[in-house]
Amino acid sequence: MTTRRSPEEETQNAVPLVLHKVSNVYPPAGVKTQRIQQNVASRCADQESDLTGAAEGGKSTLVKQMKIIHNDGFSYDELLSFKPAVLDNLLGSMKYVLTGMGLLRINLENPKNRQHAQVILTCTCCFDKRHNMISPVYSALRALWQDRGVRNAVSRGYEYELNDSAIYYFENMDRICKLDFVPNSKDVLRVRVRTTGVLETCFKIENVVIRMFDVGGQRSERKKWISCFDCVKAVLFVAALSAYDMCLYEDPDVNRLRESLNLFKGICNNRFFREAAMILFLNKLDLFKDKIRYSGRHLRLFFEEFRGKDKDVKSAAMFIQQQFIDQNIVSSKVIYPHFTTATDTSNIQVVFQVVMDSILRDNLRKASIL
Repeated sequence: MTTRRSPEEETQNAVPLVLHKVSNVYPPAGVKTQRIQQNVASRCADQESDLTGAAEGGKSTLVKQMKIIHNDGFSYDELLSFKPAVLDNLLGSMKYVLTGMGLLRINLENPKNRQHAQVILTCTCCFDKRHNMISPVYSALRALWQDRGVRNAVSRGYEYELNDSAIYYFENMDRICKLDFVPNSKDVLRVRVRTTGVLETCFKIENVVIRMFDVGGQRSERKKWISCFDCVKAVLFVAALSAYDMCLYEDPDVNRLRESLNLFKGICNNRFFREAAMILFLNKLDLFKDKIRYSGRHLRLFFEEFRGKDKDVKSAAMFIQQQFIDQNIVSSKVIYPHFTTATDTSNIQVVFQVVMDSILRDNLRKASIL
């Protein structure tokens, strides 16, 4: 017999995300996490926000956007610190494409590129001690990107879950591989670095101090953080709309969007967050639109309860939004949903201002002023 677990128990086994600060020196996750746990209780006077959601939703990208919009962006040294990750993302993306070609039974157009493919697949580190791209690896990447077989596989990336930033890095390959390359803000927004432990960022909007926390979105990173953040004023939950047809890395049998729905249910109804404003970011709208319109991977194939028309972006998006809202069982709690594209700075700037207004209204409503 299966025992039904409370929302608190479910959440403790599938916890959220809090937020991250980019720095040249990263202290051990355990050390920084312990420091944050000790200090959270004394900071309740600030507007603390808990950014949460399953892996690959775009949480860390939102943190970077907050730094760009409200903390004067990244310094030269901070941008430079992302260079190894950018180069590694480029290499990893090509490796993934080559693996995808095997799954899709797509051959390289030029047989000579097999040698280049071998260089990429066997490469464990693509840069030298000065963090410059190794020449043979760059030559292999460039040759493969010109191959029609590779281009075909990239165009079908949704069939093997190619990462969101692969095309961006391929198209910017020549710039990225230059010896004097320093990542720009767009490169940093696109880079994927797995979040471990709890990381924090702090910024000020109109004299209001905002503290955001970020913990890893993978299942293995979801520790029991909720009780540490019982004084947060708002929870920002981020879910990738485009993940409706994707599976978890940790468990291929679990749909990513359904995982996000289950996680949202646990967070939304948890007693520690019942007084917090609940902001829902349905992210990666740009990728979602393309997938719904052109991929042939219709929403109804993954969510049988969807009754809208195929290729209808609006009805598909509203259906997913309603799925999240329906997870809330606390009648007094209001969910504030927003459709976002985390890599678009102007979009996030506008949406976050709306979010701040929502938090203010929510706090005034609870104080019986509204």
